[in-house]
Amino acid sequence: MGDGRDDLAARLARVASKLTVAASLPGEAVMFGADSHRFRVGPALSEAAVIRFEERHRVEVPPDYRGFITRVGHGGPGRFGGAGPFYGLFCIDDWEWALLGNPDVTMLARPFPAEPGEVYEDWLAEAAPGDDDEPYRGTLPLSHQGCGDLSLLVVSGAARGRVAETHPGRQGPRFTEDPDFLSWYERWLDAVLAGERHFR
Repeated sequence: MGDGRDDLAARLARVASKLTVAASLPGEAVMFGADSHRFRVGPALSEAAVIRFEERHRVEVPPDYRGFITRVGHGGPGRFGGAGPFYGLFCIDDWEWALLGNPDVTMLARPFPAEPGEVYEDWLAEAAPGDDDEPYRGTLPLSHQGCGDLSLLVVSGAARGRVAETHPGRQGPRFTEDPDFLSWYERWLDAVLAGERHFR
């Protein structure tokens, strides 16, 4: 049995292969948002660039996300970035998109207050009771879903590594079924390759 790095390398190779197939599909893209990025990603980031980001924000990005942006690709040609769910994957430097308050480089290191399975009567009031509290602290925005909703990667807190979606309602963010970023991303690719029009 290989170690976790071997497993991650195999997962990244599989995702890269599926992304290549998606980009070569004939005709117009049918998946919502794909006309923006056309299944293309920008060049991968260097490890040094990711380390600089982590040091600046005092946070470590989850290993599978780090592997994706350093080995598969980062950003891309779409209005909101490269190949990915909804309107595509944001660049890591777009870290402040989810924040409701003023950007502050300490925000990513502060624990995200939501956990899978939690129920809120009033998400914003419970997650950010103080005037200076930020409800979406501890998250990196992954993709723009339209109508102001975002997919987020939790980088600090109990749900670190999970993908959550913002929601304008009082119930607060909804966690996807996926255990990590790469599972979420590959599930999207599988939906693309199956000819589906929408991803949920």
